[in-house]
Amino acid sequence: MAVPVQFLAKLLGVLLPAMILAACGEGGSPLLPPEPVIELRSVTPSTIVALRDSIVFQLAYTDGDGDLGYLEADSAVVYITDERFPLTEGFHLPPLAPDGAGVAITGVLTVVLPRTILQDPGAASEQVVFSIRLRDRAGNWSNTVQSESLTVLPG
Repeated sequence: MAVPVQFLAKLLGVLLPAMILAACGEGGSPLLPPEPVIELRSVTPSTIVALRDSIVFQLAYTDGDGDLGYLEADSAVVYITDERFPLTEGFHLPPLAPDGAGVAITGVLTVVLPRTILQDPGAASEQVVFSIRLRDRAGNWSNTVQSESLTVLPG
């Protein structure tokens, strides 16, 4: 007895999503790691006046279990390091998915570094590179990305 192709297609259409959901369980996506993954989309401006200009970082992110961000405002998620010193500043991020949801998330973050300084106050200009990474609620660190070299001018 031959099974009609349409029946098999319908059966697959029901079973495949159910199998994917079952594989996800509480751990997020079976295809994505629980560690956040980031990509630096842009950094602006490329020339900054020390102690005056803000620097805007646009980061694309993916997190297999969706545990990025904290309710507590004093908990940092985004870490930006000025590689000249090195000096790291942490930035809060509210939860991007409900706690315990275990869903994969993806999106773009905009993080603003309010100012930077000249390492040598007498310099006519300096070059600076920033490193960025994220930490999720489970303590997993993302990959680290680096900006291109930016120019810092005296204020």
